[in-house]
Amino acid sequence: MAEPAFNAKNYVIDKVRRVTEVDLETGAPNWTATSIEDPQIEFTGETTDKTDAQGVLLTRIDTAKGVNFSGAVSTMNLQLLGSQLGTKMEAATDENKLTGEDFELVKIDPTTHKGTLRHTPKVNPAAVYGIGEDKNTDGQVIEVGVEVETKAQISENTITMPESYKGAYVGVLYTYETEAAVRVVDGSENFSVAAKYIISILASDLCNPNLKRIGTIVFPKAKIDNNVTIGLTPEGNHPFSFSALKDYCSEDEQLCYILYDKQ
Repeated sequence: MAEPAFNAKNYVIDKVRRVTEVDLETGAPNWTATSIEDPQIEFTGETTDKTDAQGVLLTRIDTAKGVNFSGAVSTMNLQLLGSQLGTKMEAATDENKLTGEDFELVKIDPTTHKGTLRHTPKVNPAAVYGIGEDKNTDGQVIEVGVEVETKAQISENTITMPESYKGAYVGVLYTYETEAAVRVVDGSENFSVAAKYIISILASDLCNPNLKRIGTIVFPKAKIDNNVTIGLTPEGNHPFSFSALKDYCSEDEQLCYILYDKQ
């Protein structure tokens, strides 16, 4: 029995499955984002009106066209953020460690007066800071040194507080190195660059919703917006948008194209 025909002229969009950025120089994908919220494509145009002496419209001349795509990733995507900021996400390795900083609240055992830092400081800090019951700094400054009775001691990632310190926590400001982290840097001289974008869409037949097809929207050259506001809450998401660029080196000067296949 022949497979039912899919109406490629009129269909229901189920969801955007994936957005991929492709490097124009290498042809390799820079990042892929899934779980896309509120995806929209906007086709824009500018016109110039010609009127007669009485202000009656004689003709309307199209002068420019544009295409924009926008959406939001449900999760924070550091590779996407790197693209928006004009940088790349860095991944630490054993050979190339990343440097980080932290002001860490360390729980102090009331019996041993010891606590454990998440990392080993590159250089031991000159002092640590008292933390009150509300887990905010309380004004105490305890020097780091060798005198057990009066000063804090730090060995590797273990901190030992003097017996005179009665707080349940202590604050430690320090710099460390890690081989198990990723980092994105925003630099004042870094800006986003042009790239290709491929948007994968799942569609359903209008008459038979059991018939599914995959479509794509391709921007051969586009620029991602470097203005982004990310909500740092469980309900927050990671918005993004990019605009098609005219390719003067291409004969057809495509801004984007939409393709739906039966496969």
